[in-house]
Amino acid sequence: MNGCRVLLLYPNERDMSLVPPVFGLFSALLRERDHITELFDCTGYDFDGKYDPNVDWEKNLTVKPTQPESYHKAKAKTGDMHDALLEKVESFSPDLIAISVTESTFLRGIALLNNLRFQKKHKILTIIGGVFPTFAPERVFREPSIDIVCVGEGDIALVELCERLRDSKDFHNVPNLWVKKSNGTAIKNNTGPAADINLLPPLDFSIFEDDRYYRPMRGETYRMLPVETHRGCPYTCTFCNSPTQNEFYEAQSQSKFFRKKSVEKIREELINFKNQWKGEYVFFWADTFLAWTMKELEEFCEMYSDFKIPFWCQSRTETISDSVGGYKKLKILKDVGLHHMSFGMEHGNEEFRRKVIGRPYTNESALTALKNPVKLNIPFTINNIIGFPGETYELAMDTIEINRQIESFNLSCSTLSPFKGTALRTLAEEKGYVDTEQISPPNTSWSILNMPQFPKEQIYGL
Repeated sequence: MNGCRVLLLYPNERDMSLVPPVFGLFSALLRERDHITELFDCTGYDFDGKYDPNVDWEKNLTVKPTQPESYHKAKAKTGDMHDALLEKVESFSPDLIAISVTESTFLRGIALLNNLRFQKKHKILTIIGGVFPTFAPERVFREPSIDIVCVGEGDIALVELCERLRDSKDFHNVPNLWVKKSNGTAIKNNTGPAADINLLPPLDFSIFEDDRYYRPMRGETYRMLPVETHRGCPYTCTFCNSPTQNEFYEAQSQSKFFRKKSVEKIREELINFKNQWKGEYVFFWADTFLAWTMKELEEFCEMYSDFKIPFWCQSRTETISDSVGGYKKLKILKDVGLHHMSFGMEHGNEEFRRKVIGRPYTNESALTALKNPVKLNIPFTINNIIGFPGETYELAMDTIEINRQIESFNLSCSTLSPFKGTALRTLAEEKGYVDTEQISPPNTSWSILNMPQFPKEQIYGL
């Protein structure tokens, strides 16, 4: 049998979002084994509730305006995306449809699959994965258009599934997979060890349309692509899935979810980034880019000096404090191409931030640390969240007040989305602020928490 034909489905809702690296990775892994991949990317299709935060931020004067002719390189798509998906399926004839979702894109993805299977009568095998299926597998498994749920990473499981499909072998015992039997019950396989990210191939970006590479950054538009440096995070923020991923993998397979790529592996991917895909700007794909020792960072900077491609990354204020050599870290990064950074402040009240959010640093330490990028003239963004479980209007004002003291390039504020698999989702359910079955929307939407002391209208108004 020839290679398995896999249609990757990305139910994206934001036009100016980065190229999703997971699909480039899956395509690379599958093509290594002579499988055939194509992508259906929802980016650019018009639909109810569409929201592009970059456009909104520009309107509200929180980002530098971009030249219109370059800003809108990502073309709007005409027609109905359900019809377009049907055309893709009929022309490509996939053996498998693989969809990766977050909680906020889950319902849109399911709507696409439901239309395909129940309206258009296509019975193609489907698999769904991502953070939401990992932490709400029972909910996801109930969907009649889903045949297989991947619980945990899909790097190994998806390849193994396709190998068995190609060879006409039974796939019901593949690790990480929950497989639906003919009677609707599940075969629930255990989750295997986390993948060795230093053995993964460079990403395959050929599945994306060329205009998807372009993204505005500080008033210019660049051909921007992601390069992974870390997977997971060593910190324990309660609004994030990473701490639960760490616990999950330790319990399931006694393996570590938080991993670092070697500098040599990053070099390999940067060569591919530059030579194969003509990248102009790197987004270093990591929850906390500076989750390195000083020695590791110096090794990275020595390597990156051969490239000096402008890059953007995100980190935490603790990683640039004077106590850990923050000024030196930023200086050597700027010397090799650091162009912009993002830092999560999240909340301005120390006690609330420590007890509820799991971030124990002081306001003084954060403000002092953020003087380092200012001294070095490194533009940075401060990210904030409001609408935490138990928060009040007065507590939210503490967040506003601390931001007044920061000399940042720009500020952003999101509404808390209490995602499944986070400690704050559990807390919100325990307090009765949200129903257990409710699906969290994007963090650009209205709050879904029903908190008498902090109504949704107040949260959105801030």
